[in-house]
Amino acid sequence: MNAGEMLSAAVGLLWRGDCICCGRMVSRETGVLAAGSAVGPQLCQDCGWELQGSWTRVSPPVSVVPVYAAGSYGGVHRALILAMKEHLRPAALKIGARVVESGMLQLAAAGVVGDPRWTTVVLLPAPSRRKAARARGGDLVSRLCALVAHRWQRVHAIDVAYLEDSARDSVGLGRAERRANIAAHIHLEHRALQRVRELRDATVVVIDDVCTTGATSAQFTLALRAAGIAPSAVLVLGAA
Repeated sequence: MNAGEMLSAAVGLLWRGDCICCGRMVSRETGVLAAGSAVGPQLCQDCGWELQGSWTRVSPPVSVVPVYAAGSYGGVHRALILAMKEHLRPAALKIGARVVESGMLQLAAAGVVGDPRWTTVVLLPAPSRRKAARARGGDLVSRLCALVAHRWQRVHAIDVAYLEDSARDSVGLGRAERRANIAAHIHLEHRALQRVRELRDATVVVIDDVCTTGATSAQFTLALRAAGIAPSAVLVLGAA
């Protein structure tokens, strides 16, 4: 093994070379091109193009404000979300943040939300159980929002709510059961809410990874409205 091969092997131990979404090895040898330099060979060009597609409005069974998704919960979008939540690949969070940033710019151009480059925007991560967040090394949607906020000076990511650990897992629950479960176990952080109120004239946007029935984002939005905060939209990476 020559010096170049040894260096390549060492880099491979620290920086994975398989695409987060499709699993193909990204390298000159395989002919699979990288999407860009931000995450190196961990996202191929083909999957990168798919993730940067047009955001669309979706119609979950339950909604209070418009819900927009980067794509359906399948293919590259599902793979990205699983890489974030199940495989805990750090690069997946960076990629997810870039996808949300693209969505914000698209929706700003359509007049749905304020332009994050020129106006104040507040990102509110959808609440999750603290126990689940601890198991993943922190709340992933919260960390994703923080990465987006780091991009633009006028964007703020604020954690204002969580679900009590006694909340049931939503898997297997019906639509009404999900709403009742969220409503009974959501906890709002009053100091964090006050921070949001102090950002006058800001566009408030709820961020989540997946929307299935829409129960979580709907109940969260209703709780926020009761606290005097009115989100303009919900943005999700994938809609089931």
